[in-house]
Amino acid sequence: MIVLAMFVLAGFFGIAKAQETEKNIQEVVLRSGDAFGELRKLVRDNFDFTAAEYKEGLVNSDLRFSLGENGKITNIHASGDCKNVSRELETVLSKLLYKVDVNKLSHSMMATTYVMPVSVLITDR
Repeated sequence: MIVLAMFVLAGFFGIAKAQETEKNIQEVVLRSGDAFGELRKLVRDNFDFTAAEYKEGLVNSDLRFSLGENGKITNIHASGDCKNVSRELETVLSKLLYKVDVNKLSHSMMATTYVMPVSVLITDR
């Protein structure tokens, strides 16, 4: 079985902007070109594209997480079109030895929850 997959990160254009959810929890939607570009690359580079149970085609997911005071990524949850892709995204992010330098985040980037839209293209099964 040959799996060709390509990561298509949602939001090629745009700026991260804060928004209020229905629970009054501030979220920042992460877009390309923001301070989390390195994190996007690490998720892409560590994603396992070979699993047979992935839904074929374009799979859209939202990867939500919080940052601890030390910059460690916590409270990781993914939801999207394919539960197996969401599970893999959660696994990848939870296993990364990555900390965000919270001192480099602008005031507009500070939030309770961060949402990183991710699209994965699974082709040629």
